[in-house]
Amino acid sequence: MVFLCSMKKLVILTGIYLLLSTTVNSQHIRRRAFMGTALINVNDSIAKANQMTETYGILIQTVLDGGTGKKAGLQCGDILININNQKITSKGMFLQLISKMKEGDEIHFEFFRNGTLMKTKSKILSPSKDNYDFADVVYDEIPFQGGFLRNIIVAPKGVKKAPVIFFIQGYTCVSIDNLGPDNPYEKIIVELVKKGYAVFKTEKPGMGDCTGTAACEDIDFYTELNAFETAYQTIPKYSFLDTSQIYIFGHSMGGVIAPLIKRIPEAKGIAVYGTVTRSWFEYFIEQARFQQIYAGEDYVDNQANFLSRLKFNYEFLIDKKSLAELAKDSSMYAYLQQEWQWNPNIPDKMSGRNYKFWQQLQDVNLIKGWAEYSGKALAIWGENDFVAFSRTDHEWIADIINHYHPGNGKFVSIPNSDHAFTYNQSMKQAVENWTNGAYRKKNFNPAILKTLEIWLKEN
Repeated sequence: MVFLCSMKKLVILTGIYLLLSTTVNSQHIRRRAFMGTALINVNDSIAKANQMTETYGILIQTVLDGGTGKKAGLQCGDILININNQKITSKGMFLQLISKMKEGDEIHFEFFRNGTLMKTKSKILSPSKDNYDFADVVYDEIPFQGGFLRNIIVAPKGVKKAPVIFFIQGYTCVSIDNLGPDNPYEKIIVELVKKGYAVFKTEKPGMGDCTGTAACEDIDFYTELNAFETAYQTIPKYSFLDTSQIYIFGHSMGGVIAPLIKRIPEAKGIAVYGTVTRSWFEYFIEQARFQQIYAGEDYVDNQANFLSRLKFNYEFLIDKKSLAELAKDSSMYAYLQQEWQWNPNIPDKMSGRNYKFWQQLQDVNLIKGWAEYSGKALAIWGENDFVAFSRTDHEWIADIINHYHPGNGKFVSIPNSDHAFTYNQSMKQAVENWTNGAYRKKNFNPAILKTLEIWLKEN
């Protein structure tokens, strides 16, 4: 059996990490585990090639320098079958176990290498921290629901009072710590800091270094909203942040959360990109009409499937039926698996989040949230955004603001830009390149930055 393996060095931005003297050192949070391995589930052919009598475990495809896997002596092609006396049945189980471990913990591995059963152990290593030669970086913690959230502030070096941008990421459960230079969020954050703004990031519960919180995949929408709200209200704690110049930037789901959080002190401006304003029932219905066509579904098939999708969305979002209850209908069972990555063995999850997360979004009044905000607002829409595909939703934000607070709302559309700030010349091309990591790394669309910077200067 031939395994494709690559040995890569961990990319670390150069610079000196400085902890600002105004920050209280974190007392409860330890750094998360960094394995530095790319993994896939073992299939029958992999098991057979390694003389395994059962099909289970995970195959190591990549080992990074600086990771726990490399320190433990693991190699590309090894098959992990046991960690700390727990049998590993899948990649998901492995990641769940690792997510509970912290820097300095001891980890024991049992694995097959070329058909031979082997064992090794190591201390857990953590990933590098955000580190820049042009900025000071603060790692701190925020008490939240019996645990602690990690917050990270990247501030222009040596600035005593910096205007601050409170950053709210999209819906997925991923860490915003040490994003790496190719990440579009990182590109935006770096450029904003270079322009003189401090950027305040907060991990969602269960992500990154967070300790004692529920897992991101398990929380509902209101818990996530409360997490960002709690983090926002700590801004005055940091003496190097100018509380008279607070701005919020929300991407995707972050644009939904931005007008809803209790802002104390109030934000001077809110900017959003690629978001939703209408009810979630309306969004899901139009999504079924719009996205499926660009994903390659035939127009006639799309129409034939529409009524079943409509029925599902009504019973799910309006009637508030659970996924397990909906799955009793065979047509909905297939729909859930095919279009929402639903696993009957994990019946409360839908597209990586608790199903109540989506149901609660239906009850959120975003129109009222924007109407009650009296500051400046910028709604940016990428013209080839097939995820937040509605130009109207973004125009509405500016219209609502200007109706209740004339002159405060602004709408800008950006040509050739998709949901993830990538340059694409059409919706079709954006869909085709959505999972093309190499393309995305090389084709960040800087127009989003220019638009945001102009608006910040004006306000």
